[in-house]
Amino acid sequence: MARVIVTLAVGERCLRPWQRHLLPGWQRWCERHGYGLVVFDQPLDNSPRGQGRSPAWQKLLAMAAPELRGYEQALWLDADVMVGPGAPDPLLQHIPQLVAMARDGGSPLASEPAWFRQAWADILRHSLVDAAPAVPEPMSYLDLWGFDARRRPLFNTGVVAFSPALHGELFREIYHRWSDGGEGALHEMVPLNLELQQRKLVQELDGRFNTLFGVHHAVWRVHPEAVQHWQGLAPGALDLRAFAAHVASSSYFLHFAGAHGLMQQLLEAGPLL
Repeated sequence: MARVIVTLAVGERCLRPWQRHLLPGWQRWCERHGYGLVVFDQPLDNSPRGQGRSPAWQKLLAMAAPELRGYEQALWLDADVMVGPGAPDPLLQHIPQLVAMARDGGSPLASEPAWFRQAWADILRHSLVDAAPAVPEPMSYLDLWGFDARRRPLFNTGVVAFSPALHGELFREIYHRWSDGGEGALHEMVPLNLELQQRKLVQELDGRFNTLFGVHHAVWRVHPEAVQHWQGLAPGALDLRAFAAHVASSSYFLHFAGAHGLMQQLLEAGPLL
């Protein structure tokens, strides 16, 4: 079965760190599991509308691109995802008719303990105080679009397993149908969630395929003892690199969404695994 990883790495800030720190690990993993690799390093929509919102939206066009024809299954990875060298193949469990994603870490219906989800909601609320002054607790990005995050799960779109022939046209339609949700609304993530959940097309992916380091790091900084106890780490002072290495070793794919600076700081010092 022909399988491929696809990503979008546009602009020096995104492309160079990915090429330097992440691409070699992706290539080794692709060789081990028999994947192709398709990389878009230029925007797919240069219209004023396309240029007027985040490049993150254009992953929907990349997932619908003709370059994916001939591949039966595809795995979208954001260009800030570190692939663990021993990570298994998520497509082995993928139901081709569905789109597989992991729950957004720290969101109200995610798998972390309640205290962890509440801590992340507090951090998120503080960071978005102007954008979300009246959002109920615990909150997630769904609330910023006017949807109740306690009634439907939120899946992170940094890692997406799909079938190009079955889902590509829907991704393209979502790109053109929806406008951006505004400050802090995470671009295409909520529209893609809503459209796929409405059609009952979501398959839940093991959360280890999309561990959000920025969320774990943010909660650890506020509640270090609780996070270390939960993750089986010894109590007491722990430096950033040791914490990051532990999170990486407990994950299949480590996603640095919202933590670009941390990613560069950690990986410039050498591999985490």
